[in-house]
Amino acid sequence: MRSETALSDNSPRPPLPAEPENLDGIGDDRDVARPAQGGGVMTAALLLLTIAALYFGREIFVPFALAVLLSFMLAPLVAWLRRLHVPRVPSVILVVVAAFAFIGGLSVLVGSQVIHIAENLPTYEQTMRDKIRSLRHAAPGGGVLDRATEVFQSLGRELSTPNEVKGTGAAPAKAKPQKEPIPVRIEPPDNQALGNLEKAIAPLLGPVGTAGIVVVFIIFVLLERNDLSDRFIRLMGGDLHRTTEALNEAARRVSRYLLMQLVVNATYGIPVGLGLYMIGVPGAFLWGLMATLLRFVPYLGPFIAAFFPMVLAFGVDPGWSMLLWTVALLVAMELISNNFIEPWLYGSSTGLSPVAVILAAIFWTTLWGPIGLILATPLTVCLVVMGRYVPQLQFLEVLLGSDPVLAPEERFYQRLLARNIEEAVEIAELQVAETALLPFYDQVCLPALKLAENDRQRGASPEDRRRVADGVRAVVRELGAHRDRRDEAAAAPAGSSGPVPRWYGMPVLCIGGRSELDAASAAMTVDALESCGIGARQLPATAVSLEAIGSLELAGVSVVCLCYLTPEPHTYARFVTRRLKRRMAQLKVIIGAWNLGTDQGSAEQFATQVGADAAVTSLDELREVIESLLDDTDTATAQEMPVSPQESDRLEALRASGLLETPAGDHLDRVAKRLADAFDAPIGLVSLIDARSQLWKGASGLPPDLNQSRQTSRDTSVCTYVVASGLPLVVEDLARDRRFTNNPLLREHGIRFYAGVPLKTSSGHAIGSLCVMDTRPRSLSARDTKLLQLIADELMAEFDHPAAAAVHAEGGAKPALPERRDEPQTEAVPGNGG
Repeated sequence: MRSETALSDNSPRPPLPAEPENLDGIGDDRDVARPAQGGGVMTAALLLLTIAALYFGREIFVPFALAVLLSFMLAPLVAWLRRLHVPRVPSVILVVVAAFAFIGGLSVLVGSQVIHIAENLPTYEQTMRDKIRSLRHAAPGGGVLDRATEVFQSLGRELSTPNEVKGTGAAPAKAKPQKEPIPVRIEPPDNQALGNLEKAIAPLLGPVGTAGIVVVFIIFVLLERNDLSDRFIRLMGGDLHRTTEALNEAARRVSRYLLMQLVVNATYGIPVGLGLYMIGVPGAFLWGLMATLLRFVPYLGPFIAAFFPMVLAFGVDPGWSMLLWTVALLVAMELISNNFIEPWLYGSSTGLSPVAVILAAIFWTTLWGPIGLILATPLTVCLVVMGRYVPQLQFLEVLLGSDPVLAPEERFYQRLLARNIEEAVEIAELQVAETALLPFYDQVCLPALKLAENDRQRGASPEDRRRVADGVRAVVRELGAHRDRRDEAAAAPAGSSGPVPRWYGMPVLCIGGRSELDAASAAMTVDALESCGIGARQLPATAVSLEAIGSLELAGVSVVCLCYLTPEPHTYARFVTRRLKRRMAQLKVIIGAWNLGTDQGSAEQFATQVGADAAVTSLDELREVIESLLDDTDTATAQEMPVSPQESDRLEALRASGLLETPAGDHLDRVAKRLADAFDAPIGLVSLIDARSQLWKGASGLPPDLNQSRQTSRDTSVCTYVVASGLPLVVEDLARDRRFTNNPLLREHGIRFYAGVPLKTSSGHAIGSLCVMDTRPRSLSARDTKLLQLIADELMAEFDHPAAAAVHAEGGAKPALPERRDEPQTEAVPGNGG
């Protein structure tokens, strides 16, 4: 239930007065702390005095608080009459009279319902006795309760009997004579009627007097509302801006709470009253009204409102149907109200935390009794608003408010320090679900690493630093695994031609600067780039040391990203950049200065100082710079196109086979489709390689543009390696093979796996290939590779036979292919790398 929480309007937090900066050292820190401690003691003393005043002065404060609460509900009506040019005094009187007339009318109706129920109570009592008696006898071992009751009653009578000698013992020496009772006669006084009237009226004097005080206070508050605001502003110190904002926010939040709570309660109470009337429960209007009013009481109100109609349904109906229908109605309305009506009307933000509502209910009930329970939520809302605008009371907002008291990066960092990796992963997954992976890394994970680095410079232990670094790496692994599972679950069916994210290959090398925190930021950078389609791998800082940089493997690497969390990484970055540039002059070096100090100048100036190609302070900037470098610069490794040693003979065999003149048709397309299905791959191809081009005589899974052209340049072909060597070729991850890392066709269509075998003529020349491809890294067993070669050989044998070639031209024969394999279906993304 959300009836106990007040709505907040998500207004921006007001800035608190700036604290004086310490400019003179540690000794001054101790001097500054003394007034703060004295201020804390003074605030605590004032709070205790305020609580004591509220308790001992409750006879005055309770009516005034009720009047203020009701004035929030009546003020909009007064304002409406004022807009109709009705003077203030008549407006207030009309609204107050109408409100209490409405309350009086409801009281009359409720009273009539109560009288009707009271007249029938004897009948209800007998029905309930009969039901309880039937339950007791129907239950297993029902007679046990009766026997146990008789035993306890007998023991009680035995214990209350006077102590005397029983049986054959000696009689008392002398029996005492019993005294005769003295008759007493009570004469009623002559004023008995007046005494009875006094006893009946006395309990009503307190509530009636309180109601009268409330009426007077309501009229006074509505008439002098502006004057009371002015006096409160002066009482708070005369800060017009902050105090006016506080008053406006308190009025807005309490008014919204009361209005929304009234609407929610009415949408609950009216259907309950109608439902009870249709069921036949006596006093249905009374119970619907009680359900509406009691839901203003946090937590206990709904249970109290449901108790009375259930007891009455139990006593009215001799059977059980009325009780069961009543319980079903109340449970259904609770579920509808809690899960549909309240979220729709309240929204997602509340002003008080659930714990604060419980504490407020206990506190105000202890101070003011049942009235305090009703006033608990509105009064606590006002306290939270005061905590937002009064620095000395800020602890109230921290303790009672629903807004998070720690920023996301602080919560994430604290969970890592506490070794609570599970909750850190949960925070990460929630943030990624709300935004995306890259914003989470930039806005939460990187700031958390900055906090760890700043604590390191202030003397944090190496164990804390290692704990945070290990935690970040664990979170990165979990997010990467979660992304892989999501991608597999969202895989498209084979042959789909939907859009695919661009894949840039593996051109980036990420190296952590010096510490464990730098290495953790490098791991995070690798995962962030991978999620953007930019392949990257990580190496430790020792890989760029003076002794090891000569053996650094840079094949296929276009960009090196050096990650630093220290605010002044100039010296280390300059030395490493020089070593990398001497190792490979065309290499692009980017510095990830994640915690660059504000006094170090801009990122561009820092890059110039250390000799790097660029410097960035966020992962989003890094992504943009790398994409720009890869798009504008040809980073492909210089590779000569492989050619068969017998290339001229191979081309002659290709022309002699007559397959070049064979048009691409349905027959070979069906062969490619069955091949792709057999190996659970999205793409299957029957390719021929001439001097300059690759021709797809059979294809399945190609995008529309490539499927229409049915050819591509031999320079971007993977099948040309199969033809040149005459041997099968299986590449489990094309992005990690330096021969294909920067292949533009593979990167454009996201091709990651290739398996192809040569199509050989009877003379032994490889004229093309039969291949399957996938958009995710995978493997192919030696048995499956042999099976693929067997299919290719059978296909070429049929083409080499003149009669079979004629039949194939007509689309009649089909090569024998294995059944579809029982491996997981892979994601089907249009593209070709063959």
